[in-house]
Amino acid sequence: MTVSTGLWRDSIFIAPHKNVEGSIRMGAATHQHPAEIVLEARGLRKEFRGYVAVGGVDLDVARGSIHALIGPNGAGKTTVFNLLTKFLTPTSGRIRFEGVDVTAEQPAALARLGLVRSFQISAVFPHLTVSENLEVALQRRFVSPIKFWRGRSHLGDVSERIAALLSEVDLRAFAHVRAADLAYGRKRALELATTLATEPKIMLLDEPTQGLGHEDVDRVTNLIRQAAIGRTVVMVEHNMKMVARIADRISVLRRGEIIAEGTYDEVSRNPQVIESYLGSHSRTRKTL
Repeated sequence: MTVSTGLWRDSIFIAPHKNVEGSIRMGAATHQHPAEIVLEARGLRKEFRGYVAVGGVDLDVARGSIHALIGPNGAGKTTVFNLLTKFLTPTSGRIRFEGVDVTAEQPAALARLGLVRSFQISAVFPHLTVSENLEVALQRRFVSPIKFWRGRSHLGDVSERIAALLSEVDLRAFAHVRAADLAYGRKRALELATTLATEPKIMLLDEPTQGLGHEDVDRVTNLIRQAAIGRTVVMVEHNMKMVARIADRISVLRRGEIIAEGTYDEVSRNPQVIESYLGSHSRTRKTL
């Protein structure tokens, strides 16, 4: 049998992955029944002055799944991500969230519907404590076009909710620490907690392990896996070891188009994916 060896290039690993228990992760392939589609894109296209950054992307995200968007640099991942969250307006195509066309909605409206994104860089209030950051995030339910900020009394007693969020991202020991004084990996955990505080139906994570050391990558990966229980996650990510560990389904982009979709095992064996990452001369070897 001919299989690709574990190949590395530019921190990308393309190979079947074993989890910590030693079994092959099959992701979405283990589902026995068709999954409900919670986020759908059809014919999604974005042009910048004639340059086609994304051309005709179709995407289905199943409820309760972790769906990763991957691809080499310049593949269009971030553009697709920004289109899905309406930080960019599509040149053409449609986006449906829970069966409702949201193509014309603004990012804030999508957030109120439950489609909430994070960013590549940590986005927290540096001079507030960890708990205070979560208190601000919990005010989302009271936000309206005419009342952006309401007094603390309108929140009621949120101490139990804050404590639960801190436990979920392993930050209880840092509750009264200013966000500016946290290590970078802890800041990313706080950002995840503020996202969870908004009670999202879908969390869209933009390179959650960007800039993290190996130890923090493992911590954040485990936090995302835990946070994804009962939720849907869409993420753009470069760290293939992390994607292999937790993604149920993967969409691979190249030059603004999806060239492969499936579980990690499936896409890692796809000839177009291997060529995109490793060039046309990737080596193989025969094994028993």
